[in-house]
Amino acid sequence: MLRCARTSAPAFSALVAVSTATLSLGGCTRYFKSDPNLSEPSGAIVPAEPTAPRSLAMFEGSTGRSLGWADVMAAASWSDCTFIGERHDDPVAHAVQLAVFEDLAAGYPGTALALEHLERNEQPLLDRYLRGEIAVDTFIDGTESRNWAGKDTWVSFFQPMIDAARETGSPVVAANAPRDEVREARAIGHDAMRAKPAEARADFELPITERNDVLAGDWNERWEAYFGRFTEIMFSDDADSAAARERAANIFLSQSVWDGTMGASAARALERGAPKVVLCAGCFHIERDGGTVLQFEARRPSDRVLTITVIDASSRVLRDEDRGAADIVIYGFPVSRAKRETSPPAPPVEQAPRAPSGAEPSAADAATSPESQTPESAPPSS
Repeated sequence: MLRCARTSAPAFSALVAVSTATLSLGGCTRYFKSDPNLSEPSGAIVPAEPTAPRSLAMFEGSTGRSLGWADVMAAASWSDCTFIGERHDDPVAHAVQLAVFEDLAAGYPGTALALEHLERNEQPLLDRYLRGEIAVDTFIDGTESRNWAGKDTWVSFFQPMIDAARETGSPVVAANAPRDEVREARAIGHDAMRAKPAEARADFELPITERNDVLAGDWNERWEAYFGRFTEIMFSDDADSAAARERAANIFLSQSVWDGTMGASAARALERGAPKVVLCAGCFHIERDGGTVLQFEARRPSDRVLTITVIDASSRVLRDEDRGAADIVIYGFPVSRAKRETSPPAPPVEQAPRAPSGAEPSAADAATSPESQTPESAPPSS
């Protein structure tokens, strides 16, 4: 388990004073575009032998400038919501998420931790654990999370973040939609989901799919581009065909409920008084204007957003294929993934076990999310 030692982090808001940029009609602002000085070399030295999590190779995603941990935390201190993308089975990614949350919560008490890995209907059980009313094993088994990203991964990957929040009295948000609701969205469509009574809609949020507000900017084009990437990954051999796009649009009914719910959950945490939010989710939801980021922006268009992605590869420069993946790109270490010669058939949708949001499309066409496939079958962009 890559668990960093707890440190007494300084309040990074005092370390770096960043002037508030004038908002453009594009809505949410981004850190590295907010101050002309941030286009200059940072002076950060890429470590010759990176160690996780605060001394990894880190780069500005748009320019390739090398960054240090102080640069990362200055950006997180500037932002209202920091999104950190992960490959679910990558221990380095989870170490980075923990470090960002710990340091940000030290400077901004009450910073909320929002997790894709827990569903809204599990919030009561989560709250009982945070209040110390139930034991950790009761919480883990009650949410059926023990093997969330592989055998016994919850204890080493996700529980440390929740425990760090509990120790500091920070809120933890079960940010995702229940899988039953996600499947139903695909089965009956968003209009039928919208017609449900209010109490039945408490555990999910439908996505905003079009914006005409004054701050929309190019949001609609970015949402369409997100759907295009989804189609490409789901049906890479035939992504341009009308049949593939129609089938992808049907699956996307589920994918976009995940995004809508997680984006709305982060927005609601700020509305409830959290000074900052750190949302951790699979990389596809976050990278390159991922759907969860866009759904947050649609609900809070004037907020400041930071995206970070942790890539399970080693590099001392920003690789061409990773340029623009996020505001900050962090390289960790390769993850060894066993190859299977054949994949077992997926169970029917109604019998599918709890799993990370989104498996590869199966013969049963279960609800999908590209970044959350099993390690053996995950695409390069996951």
